[in-house]
Amino acid sequence: MSEKVDTEELKEAARGAYRQLQDELERKVAEAEELKVRMRVVEATQGLLEEIDRLKTEAETMLNEIDGLNQLIQEKDMQLKELRQLTAGVAKKSSADDVSKAIRIYLNMSKRKTQSKREVAKSILLELITAAKLELSEGIMESLNHFDDEELTDQPQPTGTANENVAELLTAEAQVLWQRLRDAGLIVADGYALAEGVSANQAAYIADRMAEKLRIKKKWKLFQLLWGIPNLAQLAGTWQQTGKLPPRSSDIDKLTE
Repeated sequence: MSEKVDTEELKEAARGAYRQLQDELERKVAEAEELKVRMRVVEATQGLLEEIDRLKTEAETMLNEIDGLNQLIQEKDMQLKELRQLTAGVAKKSSADDVSKAIRIYLNMSKRKTQSKREVAKSILLELITAAKLELSEGIMESLNHFDDEELTDQPQPTGTANENVAELLTAEAQVLWQRLRDAGLIVADGYALAEGVSANQAAYIADRMAEKLRIKKKWKLFQLLWGIPNLAQLAGTWQQTGKLPPRSSDIDKLTE
């Protein structure tokens, strides 16, 4: 009988020990999960700290770049002021007719510039006129007042005899050449003006090639009227004498074949 009692006690003790171990295991599992959560928090914190360091480095780089840009702006502003003062000084020493002619030529040549560039140019010219106390014709002042308008007429719109001459540039054969030049970025997309960046020397070469293709006799006067660039013949004479052709001359040759 005593042996039977002892066996039951052992069984009960074993069950108790099992429950304790099971409870301990559950606690350990819970602790392990908690440790995993803590580890993930630590890893996330490390990632954030690394990102903060990276952003700090980027911010320092951007601040350095901003400082450099501010310095460059100051230098350009100083250069612009000096240029304005120099231009005003030259204007004061020049005759009104010479300055008026120079401004008129500049306005005609710069119609193909972007609106932002025309706004700056207008501001400088107005300061120049005020500083030099110039009295310009109403026509020039009217052109200057509208110089920074958003849209300028690029297509030729002359009248009378000039209209008959410019008509040589508007034939079906001429339109083929104009479109080729537009596609090549030498002429503005929606007109007949020179694209931005095309030099007067290149303009003379385009005029010479187009005139030969279209059999135009009075080419220089015609293209000067169209683009407002004087002395195209002299420019052409220079590269004809030296043999040094303008940039993209071979492209222009192909486009005007």
